[in-house]
Amino acid sequence: MPQRHREYHILTFGWLKRILGIGKLGGKVPGNKKSGVIELSYDYDGLEEREKTVLEEKKQQKVSSTEWYVLAVPKRLGRKPVELYHAYHFIGVLNLKSIKEERLKKEALEQKMLEDEVSRMLTSIEKFINGRRAEEAKNTLDRILDKIVKVKDTSIRQKYQALQNRHSRLVSELEREELARLAEERRRKEEEEHKKREAEELARKERERREEVERKRKEIEAIRLSETARKKAEAEQEERNRLERLSSELKDNWQDFKQILDENGVSYLYHFTDSRNIPSIKIHGGLFSWYYCQKHGITIPCQGGDYDSRELDKKYGLEDYVRLSFCNDHPMAYRLKLSGSDIIILRIKADVALLKDTQFSDMNAADKRHTHGKSLKHLQMVNFCATRMHYLRNEDPNFKPHQAEVMVKTFIPLKYIENI
Repeated sequence: MPQRHREYHILTFGWLKRILGIGKLGGKVPGNKKSGVIELSYDYDGLEEREKTVLEEKKQQKVSSTEWYVLAVPKRLGRKPVELYHAYHFIGVLNLKSIKEERLKKEALEQKMLEDEVSRMLTSIEKFINGRRAEEAKNTLDRILDKIVKVKDTSIRQKYQALQNRHSRLVSELEREELARLAEERRRKEEEEHKKREAEELARKERERREEVERKRKEIEAIRLSETARKKAEAEQEERNRLERLSSELKDNWQDFKQILDENGVSYLYHFTDSRNIPSIKIHGGLFSWYYCQKHGITIPCQGGDYDSRELDKKYGLEDYVRLSFCNDHPMAYRLKLSGSDIIILRIKADVALLKDTQFSDMNAADKRHTHGKSLKHLQMVNFCATRMHYLRNEDPNFKPHQAEVMVKTFIPLKYIENI
């Protein structure tokens, strides 16, 4: 046996002795450094001592017979519980096969979960497409793209492809609809614009027509107003001429009337009125009858006569006359003063008695027993002595003759009024 193998057996034998407790290594390991051989030596005395000890222990043990017929079975004092044997389950030891199976199971589970998720997403995409919600369907298709490549189920891939095709058709259809809508909207706007232009044109023509009608109406109105103004001016001028004639044209025998007035010392006649009427008298150029004022829209601020007196004037045909008296203390003026009126006595030149249409009354012309007229005899009927009296009472026989009147037709110009 070679030296190297011999040394190996010695080492192995020593290791076994140590395990069995027979002896232990000696502790000396001499070595030849120059030859490179290690020499080991062991103490075998310990082994012999151990053998003796074992033999002594064996002698001390009680030896029993092993004959079957002499076996003594001890009596059982009680039922011993049955002890079942449970097989020990060893924990599986990992190996390549189990690792592969575990991996395949995990991959199958992940694949199933992925396919379920993709199926749900495909269902959502289908709902979006059915609802014509192309944008939401596109977003879901984009999110599913990185998942569908991992899916192995052919039906799912086919459904994905079919939904892609449906989505493309939907997008194309929506684009066509949008183009059609835009075209319709553009057509509608053009139509509205056309209608608007037509309406504006019609409105412009209608406006021009109305303007032309209005222009012609204004021209006609201007002509009418001009004609009316001309006629009014002519009428006013004619009226002024008429009033001028009334206030200037004398009676044929005016000298006889003047002689009677002069013989009786009549230089002035009198007209009483409220002071509030003076501005209107100045503005309109003189005194007018109440009938003329009513007919020509001249407002009398404070009228003297009442309804009854005017009806009496109409009864006797004296509504268009300005009433004057020979006396300056007319009883009616006194009654108005007592009622609170600020009475002004206007002094009128007696020349108005010579005017062509002037009439005379021997008493108040509203009295039913009076007499009036234009002739000289009617002036001669006036009781001049009674007119010169003052402050007569009702029972005085001269009370009514005291109120004898001179009635001037329509108008008395300011030139005849001395104290205005």
